[in-house]
Amino acid sequence: MGISEPRDLDAVRDGLARWCAHWRPGAGTARVAPLEQPLTGLSSETVFVEIDWDGDDHTSAVLRLPPHGEGLFPRYDLGMQGRLQAVVAGAGLPAVAPLAVEEDPGWLGAPFLLMPRVAGRVVRADEPYLRRGWLAEATPGEQARLHAAVLDALAAIHRLDWEALGCGAVLGTAPGAGGWLGAQLDRWEAYLGWAEGGEGAPPVFAQGVRWCRAHLPRVEPPPSLLWGDVQLGNVLVGDDMGVAAVLDFEMAAVGPAEVDLGWYLTLHAMAVDRCRGDLPGFPGHDATVAAYQDRLGRPLADLRWYEAFAALRSGAILVRAARLLARLGVDDSWLTGANPTVERLGSLIEG
Repeated sequence: MGISEPRDLDAVRDGLARWCAHWRPGAGTARVAPLEQPLTGLSSETVFVEIDWDGDDHTSAVLRLPPHGEGLFPRYDLGMQGRLQAVVAGAGLPAVAPLAVEEDPGWLGAPFLLMPRVAGRVVRADEPYLRRGWLAEATPGEQARLHAAVLDALAAIHRLDWEALGCGAVLGTAPGAGGWLGAQLDRWEAYLGWAEGGEGAPPVFAQGVRWCRAHLPRVEPPPSLLWGDVQLGNVLVGDDMGVAAVLDFEMAAVGPAEVDLGWYLTLHAMAVDRCRGDLPGFPGHDATVAAYQDRLGRPLADLRWYEAFAALRSGAILVRAARLLARLGVDDSWLTGANPTVERLGSLIEG
């Protein structure tokens, strides 16, 4: 179930056809097939697009739009995401370079990205993927291959020379001599206040803010380009169980690689908690950390703070989602009851 207002796909289709004449003025008439909107995550919208041009030319693409109405975040910068994806793809990594980055909202009612459609399977993070679905049905060896490929892709992003590639300019920010983690904690504390919408949230989140502030790392690890939303649901998986593409740079930044790794570990741990067990081909927490340290090529900082910060951020986003769903009549009592996010954060700050 989506949490933003339904978008008129017929209007999007008409606007896209008009835009195509502007995008490729010499390509002839563009005939846009009826749009298909798969079940996706809770943030930006994804629409599958098929375009036929005069002369038997065909474009199979993915359209990415911000939420129609209110979303999980106060602001969506698709232009930044598209430019960053182009930089990462240009560096030889499996990101999807956009066909076009359109920041004029006049065509479709919002800025958008148009990206080539890449073949691959998606792990449905909205389902108990550790217990059912194609990944759960894969052999342990295939599961292990995918896990290793995800770590390889993440380490490749973290090892990029983000300064030489101009990532700071693309993101509109760059870390200073120190204090980046504290500034991020301030930002997410403010986000939590906005997400609550005056209706409050489980007290563990305020406790998490206080714990993270009291235990803020004294020495920040060196900065890397951060993917931002590292999770299996943001990976397109090839038939060989390799990474065909990494998706969704919505939360990208420049900061310690531990921030990304902590997010990945924490989100996966919550999935394990929900399903009461991991996949047989996936290594445990400590083995994953050791394997990632080898890939990154430097010692990792103690990850407890970064995992607690990840649980706090994930919980804040969950609060916002609950508030939006409540407006649609969905019971949000699950937020204040026992759930993996609350339990994970509690265990990290109390342990």
